[in-house]
Amino acid sequence: MYLPYGYDENKKYNIFYLMHGGSENENTLFGQNDTMMQNMFDHMIMNGEMEPMIVVTPTFNKTEAGKFYSEFRQSVVPFVEGKYSTYANKDTSAESLKASRMHRAYGGFSMGSVSTWAVLENCLDIVGYFMPLSGDHWGGSSAYDKAKSIANAIDRSGLQKNEYFIFAATGSDDIAYPNVNPQIDEMKKMSQFVYTSDFSKGNFYFMVAQGKTHWWGYVRHYVYDALPYFFHEGQ
Repeated sequence: MYLPYGYDENKKYNIFYLMHGGSENENTLFGQNDTMMQNMFDHMIMNGEMEPMIVVTPTFNKTEAGKFYSEFRQSVVPFVEGKYSTYANKDTSAESLKASRMHRAYGGFSMGSVSTWAVLENCLDIVGYFMPLSGDHWGGSSAYDKAKSIANAIDRSGLQKNEYFIFAATGSDDIAYPNVNPQIDEMKKMSQFVYTSDFSKGNFYFMVAQGKTHWWGYVRHYVYDALPYFFHEGQ
């Protein structure tokens, strides 16, 4: 867990859950030479590029990436936000988590991206921002099926187009690109997704870094580019 410098129990903080990839664990994002995400967060806050926020790095290793959404909802969020000061005010009732959803984000790399799409499909009622990085949705056999399953979940949620936001990213030479790009193309055709890099005008963006491969060193840049777009809408 990352707490911003000067963390104050009397203040409310946005919260970002960021998931590791396959063959990794909850310590990966703060403990490897090519991650050390805490240093980047410190500098982003210090430079005014994002507001102070809480960042949590859970693990899907006790279940499966695509099924982690259940543990996330039932265990992780209540435990974390019952202890730390978020917009849920330590009240982890269903009503409080729904009311604070626009101050809660979820993202992940590789298999963590698989978990992100699954959280999007199953936890829209408590999460407003999503950051799937270098990984596609496993909720269908074709690109269309994957996109449609997400669109259907949005329809079921009853949310308006300015009440959920997706910033996806990968590299053009990433092993995930051939799978995620067709899914993104199908999503662009669907009315639930308004494609733009300006979240004041839409809710969906896909950043492709030319020549970049499947590596945390590049993912750091994706997170750096995406996070400043989060937590401005629906305030």
